[in-house]
Amino acid sequence: MLVVPFLVGAVHAGLAPTHLPLLICWIVGYLCFAATGLWLRSRRKPVYLRPMLTYGGICLAAGLVLLALQPSLLVWAPVFAPLGGISLWYSWRRDDRALGNDIVTILAASLMTLVAASAGRLGSVTTALTDPPLLGMTLAVALYFVGTSLYVKTLIRERRSRGYKHASIAYHAAATALWLILPWLLPESLRPPALTQGLLVAFFAVTTARAAVLAGRAIRPMKVGLGEIALSTVLTLILLLTW
Repeated sequence: MLVVPFLVGAVHAGLAPTHLPLLICWIVGYLCFAATGLWLRSRRKPVYLRPMLTYGGICLAAGLVLLALQPSLLVWAPVFAPLGGISLWYSWRRDDRALGNDIVTILAASLMTLVAASAGRLGSVTTALTDPPLLGMTLAVALYFVGTSLYVKTLIRERRSRGYKHASIAYHAAATALWLILPWLLPESLRPPALTQGLLVAFFAVTTARAAVLAGRAIRPMKVGLGEIALSTVLTLILLLTW
């Protein structure tokens, strides 16, 4: 969820020097964010304070370098701040595994597709926001990872919940249908290439079948993770090689 959005946005736009400090900010910033969540959930135990401050310091240094190279990226701060605040609120409530928190963090992660692109050779935030293929890629990434959250819950925490199983299947089926009818919803200039659309329909159809067949089964978390790595790789290749 951290690597795919960054990689898709950066490669689509073209790699640039700004991507190195951005990557450091993104990865180390996430580690700081995770440590902060643990600190809040533990009711501010000192054991989590040192990693939080250490990661935060590294992230701040990389962020200053990034802003020196491309100050316009600061426009993304007001977008990410409320999403981060909502997620930390879930941690403070000791409810960080809630589906709502998953969706908030996935939306934030998916937006990195746009951020990485605006830090690349597209050159500006405005250009990134008006690039139809990039917006389509961001949508595909967000749809996939939200679906993954639902699917994984049907294998672990909500394995015996029929409601979660039905919600997961319905969500993946709706995502498949969206890509199937998308060309009829958009003007011709904004439509994805036929090959890309066909592959995305097939990809989300596979995730729908996966959600229907595997939900409720006792599958080891490592195997679940390896399966998601494989699907993430396939999605990345579809987006970067055909769009």
